[in-house]
Amino acid sequence: MSLLGAMRAGVAGLKAQSIKFGAIADNISNSSTEGYKRASVEFTTMVTQSPSRTNYTAGGVLPSVRTEIGKSGSLITSTSATDMAIGGRGFFTVSKNPGDPNRTFSLTRAGSFIPDKNGNLVNRAGYYLEGFALNPDGTPVIPSPSRDTFGDMETVNIANLGFAGQATANIDFAANLPQQLTGTGTPTAPVETSMTYFDPLGASRRLTLEWQPDIATPNQWTLNVIDYDGTNIGTVDYTFHNAGALAGAPQTITTALPFANGTATLTTVDGQNIDLKLGAVDSFNGVVQFVGDYSPNRINADGSQIGQLQKVEIDKDGTMFAIFNNGQRTPVYQIPLADVPNTDGLVSEDGNVFQLSQASGAVRLWDALSGPTGEVIANALEASNVDIAEELTELIQTQRAYSSNAKIFQAGDEMLTELSRLKR
Repeated sequence: MSLLGAMRAGVAGLKAQSIKFGAIADNISNSSTEGYKRASVEFTTMVTQSPSRTNYTAGGVLPSVRTEIGKSGSLITSTSATDMAIGGRGFFTVSKNPGDPNRTFSLTRAGSFIPDKNGNLVNRAGYYLEGFALNPDGTPVIPSPSRDTFGDMETVNIANLGFAGQATANIDFAANLPQQLTGTGTPTAPVETSMTYFDPLGASRRLTLEWQPDIATPNQWTLNVIDYDGTNIGTVDYTFHNAGALAGAPQTITTALPFANGTATLTTVDGQNIDLKLGAVDSFNGVVQFVGDYSPNRINADGSQIGQLQKVEIDKDGTMFAIFNNGQRTPVYQIPLADVPNTDGLVSEDGNVFQLSQASGAVRLWDALSGPTGEVIANALEASNVDIAEELTELIQTQRAYSSNAKIFQAGDEMLTELSRLKR
């Protein structure tokens, strides 16, 4: 039995070394594959019968294959804005059939994503990037999306981001009104400032602030807000302090418009609401009155005209922004990083993707730079974690070990042949 057992051990050794040789071949052939994770083969003893002082039964060896998923590869730069790497722990979530509600999700570190003909971001292995869609204010389209399942994710698509505009919602205005124009008894033309605002369709409109001095009473002014078609959409009456520490600041502000904390709410002729910040009573942070020239020194209006998509940018926290030629930068997707308790427990599949298993534990979707996950690095890719020098060394050792196991089987065969000759 010991002789036959030794031959079986030699055969087991040949098989084990063959498996290791195959893993080494895969590692070398994928040494330039983005996101590839090295496979390693370790050996464990197989015991068929416990040894005694006078007897030993050879059992052989069992190979144990492990994919080094938790070991990161080096980062390489890329010229594509949609190429991504992960600096630290985490995986991208991908799927094979974009938009299919029954699609199967996988995890990967291969972030070489480019738009397909429909604008869906897909990597070189044919897997589509998944993320959480965002509203223009950065909040998720699906409130409080699930972080323990993939059900609230959607395929990242940049084809439908072609145009964007933002209606003006706030105007911040500050100016000095010439005190010497009030209380003169002589009719005086108003001083005025025109500014641009944008409607919800991205069209630019003109808004005029017309300041009329009270020629009968010093330190009093009337503001008329004139819309683009000449309609007066609001009137505000001012009285200014003329002495003391608050000289030059508004003393009273009277208007029929909604007014709070120095801000008047306007409604344009088209029904658009705009908050016009003018400054509060007894403050110098907005409109003031001193002797001198009329000098508007702050006119800040938000909003933008219609713009066309120029590019996308991805921040370290995984937020994808659409950049338009009107200067607008709008959040469109949150690219979460998936994490499992035991990364080496994931199951490898074609295309550098991994599936969950009992050994890996349950998945959790984190925003990058939160929890245990690292950062998303745009314009970069993760290289294979294979070291060619190490693999070539392993190759030589495996080749010699294979030859040695073959010698065991050859020697055992010769011993059996000698044994059979004794019968002749």
